Amino acid sequence: MPTYTGRCAACGEFEEVMRATEYLNLGGLSCPYCKTKAATVIRNAPAFIGPRVSSSLKIDQIGQTFSSPEEQKAYFARRKDRRLVSANDSSFKEHRDQVRNQVDATARKQGFRDHEDRKKHQRKEIAHRKALSLGDRKIQI
Repeated sequence: MPTYTGRCAACGEFEEVMRATEYLNLGGLSCPYCKTKAATVIRNAPAFIGPRVSSSLKIDQIGQTFSSPEEQKAYFARRKDRRLVSANDSSFKEHRDQVRNQVDATARKQGFRDHEDRKKHQRKEIAHRKALSLGDRKIQI
């Protein structure tokens, strides 16, 4: 429901009032003090240009929390070895593929097809251990 500020010709300006738009169309605002019809004051809303951080900005990938965009810029200016990239950035894609290949190679050395096969096997082992701890002896892996 919108909030309005009214201006009474006799009493002056009064506080914001929450009213349904239909209510204003029927009779408008009335002064809460003298009950006469009041004019609705329309105020400009504050304009924000660009993205704004309303609270602290946490970047999990680097384990840092920033209280302002300026603090974030200063951090990256000091740490030349770190930077923010988008998921579509070619350097990020290359890094992701390199890590994926390393993880798959490690899984193959351990006797699995790839990393996904290793994760699937680990989930089955965890389920088996949980079932054994609950007393179920007829679990098939």
